[in-house]
Amino acid sequence: MTIDAEQLLTLLAVAETGSVSEAALRLGRGQPAISERLHKLTREIGEPLYVREGGGIQLTPVGQALISDIRQLRAKLQDIENLLMRQKSLQAGELRIASTSLIANYLLPQYLQSFQSQNPGINLYIKSGVTYWEGINLSELDVFFFEGEMDIPHLPDSYEIQPWLTGEIVAVMPKTHPLASLPALNLEDVQSLPVVWREPSSGVRRILEKAFRKSDILPAHFIEVADVESVGAMVKAGLGIGFMTRTVFEQRPDWGLISQPITSSQLIWQSYMAIPNPARRSRALSVFLDLMGSSTLSARDFSEARQG
Repeated sequence: MTIDAEQLLTLLAVAETGSVSEAALRLGRGQPAISERLHKLTREIGEPLYVREGGGIQLTPVGQALISDIRQLRAKLQDIENLLMRQKSLQAGELRIASTSLIANYLLPQYLQSFQSQNPGINLYIKSGVTYWEGINLSELDVFFFEGEMDIPHLPDSYEIQPWLTGEIVAVMPKTHPLASLPALNLEDVQSLPVVWREPSSGVRRILEKAFRKSDILPAHFIEVADVESVGAMVKAGLGIGFMTRTVFEQRPDWGLISQPITSSQLIWQSYMAIPNPARRSRALSVFLDLMGSSTLSARDFSEARQG
């Protein structure tokens, strides 16, 4: 049986208008097309669905029995059409993001605020923190933000890598710290002092460790914390010198700390986003990327560049 929705909806239009000509006007089709649909539907059902009486059309009991279900079908199709139209116009839908906590807390909010103000019907789902990456299913995400030097989940070849924001890593300390009067710091300046830094998986931490090794420096001792907020709290308490990007530091004047550049080795932090190739992107993701700008590498090229 090859009954399609148009045939059923045509029968409903004829039943509601009482004539083929009126049904043709309602559906925006010619009368021959309407008659052909009705004939095909009748042949598929195997018995008459309507009869002509008094210049109009009356449904047979078989035809009448179909009407209730066809009305439900029309309502469902209208719901689907409305949903697709809302998604196409971004009046509905969702944007799913995974990210490190630093990026989620300090870099994404301004972009998400701009996106939401333009597309208030889109629901945002933000998963942040490295622990979320265990067992992560990239197919359930629209975009994945991460930091350079970090270990990340395997990216399928269908994904592209976009270099995103960069930032200078600075040292932060209380205004009363013995090194606070210096215009800038060398890594050697902090060798004998306690250091407050992030967990080993942190991108900032790994950049610092690489710079220390390159300069053949080993911090005297350190305090390890799990997030940048804890770095600020520990440094504020006088427990050591902290390190973070200047962008993050400038968003936290409440810490009452000062920052100093590191001159012996310019430490640059880089962030990236992993996104599906254009054919696999949702409408919401495409609009979000346009808002931020887009310049991509393939997942394979990115992997080779890191290994090089």
